[in-house]
Amino acid sequence: MRTPRSLAVVLIAVPAWLLTPLHNQIEHERQQFQYGGAPVTRELRDQIGQGMAIALLAGFRGVAADFIWIRAHDHWEKREWLLQAESIENAAKLQPRSTFFWDSGSWHMGWNIARAERIGTNDITIAQGLIRERYWHQRARSFLERGIANIPNRFDLYFKLGWLYDQKLARGCGGDPECVKLQNTKAAELFIRASEYPTAPTYVARDAARSLEKAGDLPAAYDFWVNKIWRDDRRIRTAADRTIVEREIRRLEERLDIPAPSRVFPKTSAS
Repeated sequence: MRTPRSLAVVLIAVPAWLLTPLHNQIEHERQQFQYGGAPVTRELRDQIGQGMAIALLAGFRGVAADFIWIRAHDHWEKREWLLQAESIENAAKLQPRSTFFWDSGSWHMGWNIARAERIGTNDITIAQGLIRERYWHQRARSFLERGIANIPNRFDLYFKLGWLYDQKLARGCGGDPECVKLQNTKAAELFIRASEYPTAPTYVARDAARSLEKAGDLPAAYDFWVNKIWRDDRRIRTAADRTIVEREIRRLEERLDIPAPSRVFPKTSAS
């Protein structure tokens, strides 16, 4: 009689043991979805308040993120930059797959808050204002990098990070040519990465070529205009596109003094 009993115990215990990892995984997912899939820490619950935590418990992650974004706008109007940035961070944490929060949040940090910190007070020196501005530029950069980590399969945030390098980080080099070259090279890499997506607008590739030129690599810029834009049917969609690209290629052919037989657009008698 002992053998059948032992066999019965084994038949019950072994499947239960084998199912333990699956049970643990299901329990982990259940805890995740308790807050709509967002990793909600005690710190985050304290920051967003009891009302928003209740909304998360009910699974209304998007609603909670929208209300927190509205709160960020209130902080902006009150010139409470750190609280505004905290709300932006929290909204993105709750909706990490939404480009809106990463895109708009980085714009607030890198453009609006940065400028306000530089010119908005009378009790700091110009140098202190520039330091504060550059702090927010770097914070916007870090924020966008985290956005790309969450949404790596779209062109949007690659482009916005490239734009930040182009418009803010490169211009914040204080005239240091090596710094300018480095920042523009990084911008070009990001624009090129963004341009590889079929949904990327034509201007993304053009910004890549321009950043290569700003970085001092004229041959690479010319090659990009010719082989990645002019000879790619996806890039020339309108007559305006054609005009812009032709103009830039002609200009670089002059700057590089490319021999006439090798030019895409040979010189005319008028030129």
